[in-house]
This record gives sequence, structure tokens and C-alpha cells, in this order.
Amino acid sequence: MPKARKAGRRAGRSGTEAIDYEVSDRVALQASTRPYWAPPGAPLTRPLRIFTFDPSVSPRIGGIATVNVPYEDLEPGPVGSIFAIDPTGAPPPLQAGPLDLDHPHLLLSDGLTPSPADGRFHLQQAYAVCSLTYAAFRRALGRDIAWAGAPAVPGGRVRLRVRPFAFAGKNAFYDRAGNDLSFGYYRAGKAPAGHTVPGGLIFAGLSHDIVVHETTHALLDGLRAQFHEPGNPEVLGFHEGFADVVALFLHLTHADVLERAIRDSRGALAGVSLLTDLAREFGYASSSPGRPAATRSAVDAPGIQAFDSDVPASGRKGPRAYRPGMEEHALGSLLVSAVFEAFTTVFRRKSERLLRIAGLAPGDLGRAELGDELVRALAETASLLAEQFLNVCIRAVDYCPPVDMGIGEYLRALITADCEVVPDDKWGYREALMRSFRRRLLFPDHVFFMTEDAVRWCGPDRTVEIPDLSFEKLRFDGEPGRAAGVAELERQARALGRFVTAPENTSLFHVFPPGGPRPEGVDYVSPPRIESIRCARRVSPDGPIRFDLIAEVLQGGTVRRGNTLFDFNGGSTIVIDPFGRVRYVIYKKLDSVERQDQQLRAMRGRLKRYWQRKGRRWVPVASLFRALHGSSRRS
Repeated sequence: MPKARKAGRRAGRSGTEAIDYEVSDRVALQASTRPYWAPPGAPLTRPLRIFTFDPSVSPRIGGIATVNVPYEDLEPGPVGSIFAIDPTGAPPPLQAGPLDLDHPHLLLSDGLTPSPADGRFHLQQAYAVCSLTYAAFRRALGRDIAWAGAPAVPGGRVRLRVRPFAFAGKNAFYDRAGNDLSFGYYRAGKAPAGHTVPGGLIFAGLSHDIVVHETTHALLDGLRAQFHEPGNPEVLGFHEGFADVVALFLHLTHADVLERAIRDSRGALAGVSLLTDLAREFGYASSSPGRPAATRSAVDAPGIQAFDSDVPASGRKGPRAYRPGMEEHALGSLLVSAVFEAFTTVFRRKSERLLRIAGLAPGDLGRAELGDELVRALAETASLLAEQFLNVCIRAVDYCPPVDMGIGEYLRALITADCEVVPDDKWGYREALMRSFRRRLLFPDHVFFMTEDAVRWCGPDRTVEIPDLSFEKLRFDGEPGRAAGVAELERQARALGRFVTAPENTSLFHVFPPGGPRPEGVDYVSPPRIESIRCARRVSPDGPIRFDLIAEVLQGGTVRRGNTLFDFNGGSTIVIDPFGRVRYVIYKKLDSVERQDQQLRAMRGRLKRYWQRKGRRWVPVASLFRALHGSSRRS
């Protein structure tokens, strides 16, 4: 748990005394990660060549692409403002010293030629893909994202260390304590599937999908640090599924790859394993030639699904659906397949007009030969659509509760985030998402209608304003996506802390006085803690820009069940408009006995390997994501 400083007490408006609150060190941490600010005349992007999937995919079908990475001055490594690539540890026969991407020869040639045999290229691949992932988040959220594991260094710059040759082993993971990404390498079997060389070296750090996946873990940890505490299996399932969703849509944005896939599949994207597979080489190297399998796929295997109890089980065919007791990676796969199904549904809708112009019927998609111009038009449509879905999926994180996330709640966040930017959903993005989640039994509890107004979060039932947080009183560093500094962030946090702990507001934000009546099931209550306060900028397709403040208020307690003690958290995500009005309070209650019991069952049962017992108290393991992927588990 992060350190926090007590911000004192004050008198409430009603004359009663407001309760204590704290400001987390994570508030100041947000000022420690600063992307490069290009001076006038500097390039906007740096072209670099990468593997769009991994070394097993031929350049002939789009396995190599030149991508535009956000430009920044680099030190050899490469070391930039956000990432520091560590060249140490390359196994024989590779050699890799620090890579200087600012060398004139590399500037003129779009970097090194992609090759798994060149140890320096591994560094280029890691830097480029990590940078593209960070840029996607920054574009979707409209702000800088700080790393959760970085120490708070006022005015300093904290980078995420990336180690492409971290260890010999079939794994990759993000570690908060070390503030790094570690990628392993291993030798393939004697008869691997695909085009992998028997006994050849396989590097997780050369897989586009694995690098994006692990970078996304780090970014999501920076945005929602309490998802690091595995209170229920769906928190971990969401972490895994969300990381795969980002990886999937980022590789779908490469138009050249899409063109070839659309031509070969005649427009049926869901049937193109190259597009729907995740970490293909990593899985094939462990598969047999007769049963090749990628690490994961966005298309799930058909299963039995109970839509209607009046229909015999033999007639209820559908995608694999949620069931109690599912393993975390299986839960994540459900999320990926639900989002991908919605993507393909909208793609079919947008393709119909193009097909009719070409003289084809919508039903011809997947069957008829497609002309070159039509292929290019469909690829552009799919690439733009993938970018739009990626933006929606990332923006939705701002509308998630700060603790104990459920996958059904992510659907509510998706619908809310998209409604905020695109009120008129003429292509049915939101309908497609609701239907695909429903088909997998991932629809949120306590929502009784499959309509946008029922699924999206509701605002407060009364007007609530925080004058000290109106944009006219905020200070920024050049743009709203970058706060003026630590002092300004802490001022904003204190303004929020004073407001939420005022006696007349505690019920709205579901906070409890530490010295007052204890919430049900909780032995000890800590002061409410302002965990973060950040600006969000969103651009709608028709031009208007929306700004909000996104804040997290957490409150912890100690729960006792017999001789067992464990920490338990509640809290709220608060969305505040530029005039200081509270638009949403998305909360999890500290006094929820149901959630307390759920966490205890998980710690003793399915999630036991993510917890350790110290005396009578249960605490999370130090490296959650290393445990999540396991020593032999695929990333």
C-alpha cells in the first residue's frame, strides 16, 4: 500500500468536524513521468522497422512494417523519457551493446533491419513497440501516464526499465517493485509447429503481442494501482484480458497486414488466424506440428451456453460462456472474444456499403473474390475501426471502479465512455458490445435491461459542485494533459479530500469516519485517501473536445473472520467536469459483507497462490504479475 500523508482536519459547513483524510504519494508520482516535449521544428515521429507479429511471420504477408514512433532525443540504450532499454544478458550467439538510434546511419535507414539474429534489433523492437503502446494510451486518455512502481521524485524523471534478455525461461512479466518489464528466452522443442527451427531460440521480447501485453500491465497498474490486489478472480481476468485486447487491436492497426489478410480471407476477418492469434511463435514453439496453437486467440471455441432454460441443452450452442470457478486466463479470454466479436460485427455493418458499390451482396463477404481497390478500402475501414475500438477500450478504464473490478462492470465503463464521446451511435458499437458480452454471460449484475441508458453509469441524484476543482482554478504545464507539478497536484487532492470528507458529502462518496461507528464486518477503518487526480481529454469524431478530472478516493479497513485478518478496500472513481460539477461517482462499498466474504473465499481457495499469510494476516504476494504468469505459464 502506498504511503500517505495526513492532511489534517477542518470544520464542516454544518459546524460539525470533518473527518481526517490522507493524500497518497501516488498523487505526486503522477508528475514523475514526463514524455518528451518536442521543440518547434523537431520531428514528430521516428520511423522504425519492427516485426508486426514475431519472426515466424513472413515479410511477404506483412510480418515486417515501418512504424512511426513518437520522436524524442535518445541516449544509447536506447534510453528515452519514458523507457530505458537494458541491453544486458543477451545469450550466445547474440551480442547486444547499447543501441544508438540517433546514429546518422540508423536515422537514414529507419533503424536496423529486423532480424532475430541481431541482438541490437531486439532492443529496437522493444523500444518501438513499448513506445507505440504508451502513445496509444496517451492518445486515448489525453494525458501523461505515470508508472505505479516508480518512486516519487519531485521534478525528476522516472523510466520503466525494459529487459529483452532478462532470463532464460518461457515467460515474460511486469514487476512493480522493480519498475521493469522482463522478457525471457528459451529453446524450441525438437519438432515445433509452424516455421520455428527445431531447437531454435525463441525470444518473448520479439513478439509484438507479448511486448504490448506486458507494457499494458504496467500502464493499467499506473492507472488503477489497486487492481494489483487480487480480491476476486475477475480482477486478474480483467488485467489479462485487457492486456490482450490492446495487443490485438494494435496489431490490427497495421493496414498492410490487413490488406493481405482480407484478400486471402475474402473479407472474413474472424477466420484469419494470423490476425486473431496472440503470441503466435511463442505458442507454436511449444506445440506439436499436428496441433499448432498460438498462446491465445481472440476467437473462442464453441461451447454450450444457457440462454434460455426452456431450450434443451442440445439446442443451446454458442460461444464459450462465463461459469463460476473459471481460471483467470480463461476469464480474460472471454473478455477478448467478446470485444473482438463486437469489432467484427461493426466491421460487417461498415463493409456492406463498400460491397454494394463493388456489385457484391453483403452475404458474399468471405466467399467472393475481392478486387484490389475493394481490398484496400476494407483494410482502411478495418484499421480505422481497430483504432476506434482500442480508444474506447482504453478510455473505459477512467470509468472503472478503483477496486475489486468485475468484467461486467467493464462493460458498463465501455458504454459510458463511448456515450460521453459519441452520443449518436449510428453504427451500433455499443449494441454490438452489449450483445457479445451477454452471449458470454458477462452482462453486469443488477442491470435489468440491455439498453444504453440502463447499462451506463448513472450520475448523482443531486447537483454537486467542487468550486476549487473548476478548470478556471487549475494550473497546467503547457496543456491540460500535464499538471503544473507536484504542488498543484497535491493542492487539487487536498481540495477533493476536504470536499468528500465534509459531513454533508460522506454518504455520496461512501466514506466512513475512522473513529465513528464501524462499517459492518470491519474491525478497523483507516482515513479516506486521495489516491489520484488526473485530467482527461477526449476528442469526439465530429470535433468537440471534452475535458474532465478523474479522481480515485480509497478507504481501507481490517476485516476479521475468526482468527484470520486481512485488509479490505472500498472506494470511488469520481468524474468531475470543467466547472467542478461531479458527473459520476463509481463506487465499491467498504461495508459490503458480500465482497468481504468473496475475498476471503478467494484467498483461501482459487487465488491462494497470490496471497501469503504473515502471522494471522493475509497479504498479497510481492510480484503479482510474475505469479499470474507463473514460472512455466505462457504470457
